Amino acid sequence: MSAIAPQARRWTAIVALVLACFVAVPASQSFAAQKSKDKKSKKASGPSNAPTTTGTPMMWTDRGNVAGLDLIHGIGNADTMPKAPFTFVKEDVSGTNPKIRITDANGMTWNMKFDEEVHAEIAGSRFAWACGYMVEESHYVASGTVDGVTGLGRAKKFVGSNGSFSAAMFERRPDDIARRKTPWAWDSNPFVGTKELSGLAILAVMMNNWDAKVDNNNVLGMWSADKSAVHEWYIVADWGGTFGKMGGFMSHSKWDLAAFSEQGFIKGVSGGRLQLNYSGKGGNILKSVPLDHARWFAGVVGQLTDAQLADAFKAAGASPAEVSGFAARMRAKINELKAAVR
Repeated sequence: MSAIAPQARRWTAIVALVLACFVAVPASQSFAAQKSKDKKSKKASGPSNAPTTTGTPMMWTDRGNVAGLDLIHGIGNADTMPKAPFTFVKEDVSGTNPKIRITDANGMTWNMKFDEEVHAEIAGSRFAWACGYMVEESHYVASGTVDGVTGLGRAKKFVGSNGSFSAAMFERRPDDIARRKTPWAWDSNPFVGTKELSGLAILAVMMNNWDAKVDNNNVLGMWSADKSAVHEWYIVADWGGTFGKMGGFMSHSKWDLAAFSEQGFIKGVSGGRLQLNYSGKGGNILKSVPLDHARWFAGVVGQLTDAQLADAFKAAGASPAEVSGFAARMRAKINELKAAVR
């Protein structure tokens, strides 16, 4: 037995070594393959400069000389306007409206949005930005062509087989902004009781935003101007349900000049609060705000000139009659607010 034992031990060691080789090689190959896959995936997703940590909640900033702001371009400028040729990336199936993702000649990424909300959303975002609230950059493009379009679903109604389109909103998707996908409620957020939230509520009612539901509010993670801090901007992410008639499920409308011109704005002042004529999906703050908050906001929105009011609607692709009519009604509402808070 003593002569056989060493030989048995040698065979056991050899078998163990062979098995280890068979096990180890696939494991290393699997790790390398996964590493290569991760590298390719990271490369395919593109670089991202968006903040990954949360920062300070923000809702409003002082725009300075409001009367000097450019409402044709809004938060963007002539250099950041969408520039053809446009190249198809994919269809965006999120939300309720048809959208596609594209890149332009400058390499910028945009979401193209279609349907009835296009005009209202752009005009609404211009006013929100001018009054000190954060918005995502958007522009109206009357017509054009997107190269390489394929496999469309609901966007097929608005984009031809050759990529042609008309009446589209281009909303920019920069890689240095984190879209948190964090809905917030009008009556429950870090700014409850502040004049800035009251001002946003007044603006929403002024533009007849009946669709002020929680899901249409979002948070953007953005770097400060010097890149030293992160700000969590609480925004109204969808101004599409505006400039029509406020009301219930079957009675509201969007971008309807006649309805917008006819509906009331302010009910009156009582108990030190401004009573607003709101009917829609928002919270209680859309119905009543402190009078001193309303007085502050009147000082902000009241700086807008007639030319700026018209420019906001021109930027949204409005017809000359719509520009004139919508701007006139907005001026009347601004004057009504100023008179109510005297």
